[in-house]
Amino acid sequence: MDKIVIAVNRRPRPSERMLRGLMAGLAILFLILGISLSRGMMLPCFLMAVAYFVYSNASKRAWEYIIENGVMRIDRMTDHGRLTLHELSLRETVVLARPDDIAVAKYKKGGEVKVAKFDYTSYADGVPYYTLIIRENGRDIKLLLDLTPAAIDAVRRENRSAVLI
Repeated sequence: MDKIVIAVNRRPRPSERMLRGLMAGLAILFLILGISLSRGMMLPCFLMAVAYFVYSNASKRAWEYIIENGVMRIDRMTDHGRLTLHELSLRETVVLARPDDIAVAKYKKGGEVKVAKFDYTSYADGVPYYTLIIRENGRDIKLLLDLTPAAIDAVRRENRSAVLI
């Protein structure tokens, strides 16, 4: 069976860009105030610069879905390597459908079935995303994923009755 690799990069929201700009602006303001008025303003400048650096690195979102031999692995890509978030057997799929499908309505927020939700989508315009309800360690979880037709076919090969696309 072929290995399917899907790389997903989430675009930053406009509010995140605004927040990073505000943090950088405050750091520069505190630096100018520290130089011109009081060295006591250098501590807030340093703290704001550290907060900007930490937030900038923490807000980067990139994932990789790897489907091979009936197993889907979801890794988070970082500057320091990769971190495996989920390793799931596709035979444990409960349902794979579009998010507006009636089959996944009971798993939505406020629905009758409470499940942990993980969003690994890119929010890119024109890229469809899908809801995957799958069993992990004996409990159902809800994954929002940007899947390709090849990935959907791989899930269909493992559990035909669960794919409603």
